[in-house]
Amino acid sequence: MKSLILYYSRTGKTRFLAEKLREKLGADLVEIRDLKKRGGLFGFLRGVRDAQFGLKTEVAPSSCDLSKYELIIFGTPVWAYSPTPALNAFLDTCNLTNKKVILFVTSRGVGYRRAIDILKGRVEAKGGRVVGVGSVKTCLKGKKHLSRAGEELAKSWQTAMENCFT
Repeated sequence: MKSLILYYSRTGKTRFLAEKLREKLGADLVEIRDLKKRGGLFGFLRGVRDAQFGLKTEVAPSSCDLSKYELIIFGTPVWAYSPTPALNAFLDTCNLTNKKVILFVTSRGVGYRRAIDILKGRVEAKGGRVVGVGSVKTCLKGKKHLSRAGEELAKSWQTAMENCFT
């Protein structure tokens, strides 16, 4: 089964987790980059405001050919209880018709359920079917925690993936 992980990461924590998931699941990996400056406190605060209102931003790549993949995995941090503007923008370009999708978010420990619900609604509106979700608390956590969390997510998703493709 051909799988693709698409993710956005501002600080590198979601990137680290996505890379660990790629290792464990054997998936292809594509980083979604926000073309707006989100560095520093003010850049982050503007991003949080944009996320709260469900706004989008310019991203690269602006789209991706998903036709050769059976499973798409999307990952994003949670900002203001919402997915990031970069992932919102990217999802708008996707044709997820009949695609199986897994969602994962990284957060300080709050707001992840709402963010996953928002993402699930967007995926379903684009024709996809969410077959798995996951969240990882990253506040004051290091790479050892993220590595272990990635292994646990991959293990739980492998079972779900086997069930939905048989």
